[in-house]
Amino acid sequence: MPTVRPTARTVWDAVYGRIGADLRAVIRYQPMDWDSVMRDDVRERYTHSDTQAIVDQTIVCQLSHGRQESAFESGSLNALVQVFEDAWVVSCPDSPGRKSGVLVSIERDGNAATMADVQWCIDVLEEDTDQLVA
Repeated sequence: MPTVRPTARTVWDAVYGRIGADLRAVIRYQPMDWDSVMRDDVRERYTHSDTQAIVDQTIVCQLSHGRQESAFESGSLNALVQVFEDAWVVSCPDSPGRKSGVLVSIERDGNAATMADVQWCIDVLEEDTDQLVA
């Protein structure tokens, strides 16, 4: 995992370049701060407090990754994919010990995005920042 992570805008631009309008939101979070880029219809549905609650819940879940790694004995846990009726949400922490990372929300039944795009997104988030902008 890289030590310097891309901004929400950098991730948005890279993922949007692959899947277009099926990209719903990108949130780059740290323990005391976050920034986001959201599709207009998604932004209308979430207040600042709603987004903060998503970040807080993500950090809480991230703290339990160590237990999940040892329970499954399948290597390190690099990302979580949550499957909702309308979206895939990819959570990629910076590293197991840090309370920071990136959330990406992708339209599940959109026009372009597939599960292969979700895997591509995980792969991109695990790359160096320079690779993200290529």
